[in-house]
Amino acid sequence: MCRDGSAAYAQAVRDALPSAVQVADRWHLWHGLCDAVGKEVAAHSACWATATGLREGKLAETTLQRWQQIHALLNAGVGLLDCSRRLGLAMNTVKRYARAATPERIQRVPKYRACMVDPYREHLRARRQQEPGVGATALLTEIRAMGYNGSHNLLVRYLNQGRHLDDHPHLSPRRAARLLLTRPENLTERQRERLELLTAACSEMKTLASVVRSFAVLLAPRKDNPARLAEWTAATREADLPHVHSFARGIDQDTDAVTAAITLEHHNGRTEGVNTKTKLLKRQMYGRAGFALLRHRILLG
Repeated sequence: MCRDGSAAYAQAVRDALPSAVQVADRWHLWHGLCDAVGKEVAAHSACWATATGLREGKLAETTLQRWQQIHALLNAGVGLLDCSRRLGLAMNTVKRYARAATPERIQRVPKYRACMVDPYREHLRARRQQEPGVGATALLTEIRAMGYNGSHNLLVRYLNQGRHLDDHPHLSPRRAARLLLTRPENLTERQRERLELLTAACSEMKTLASVVRSFAVLLAPRKDNPARLAEWTAATREADLPHVHSFARGIDQDTDAVTAAITLEHHNGRTEGVNTKTKLLKRQMYGRAGFALLRHRILLG
């Protein structure tokens, strides 16, 4: 019987089918670890968030790439009109990039109008310096108590533009966690550089990266995985990662099902796929479909 990590489900299976072998679903195991990793990253944001070089810089990266493409074509003797057609850019855009001797000449310093968030800039600056990873929702609650009556989106845009302070977090906790959870071979060169900066800035992040990769290997079923799981659990207990400790305790409480998950091929993939398809059909009909219509669409699909 394949299931997720719910204790209620585990007890129900034991009551209904005492002799059944319970198998924890591997996707849910990985999802549980992802949640723990996200909490750990946020908890240690004070030591990694302001590390040099972790700025996302998507606009600057795009500008540099576009400038290089245009000037490479121009140096090869390609005309402006042909550049515009090949790159799918407006002629005026190509001309502007062609006139710039360096990509830095393209980037403009943004000019902002007065904003409803401005009176709370000092508070936002102090909070981000004290706790770089604090989220916009928490900050919104704080400044609303101080009299702010603007929207959440306005505050988020204000923070993302860096208008509150100069040393704002260059990398969000969510994106930092994504770097740790992505397969190393699937990371781009820029992402690998960010990951190196992240782990160099915080020793706990380096340990967390090792913990994640060791557990990811266990999700490929093998007969020797139970022994490796015991080693992983022991190593995790020695690390200063309380949220991962909580995840490991959950594994200890469901050892038999987790052991079956990492040694047997069974999983909930097909069932979860049907659930996802059903939810998609319901959303396509704005949640108003009756059972008969929903059943009809599922059978036809």
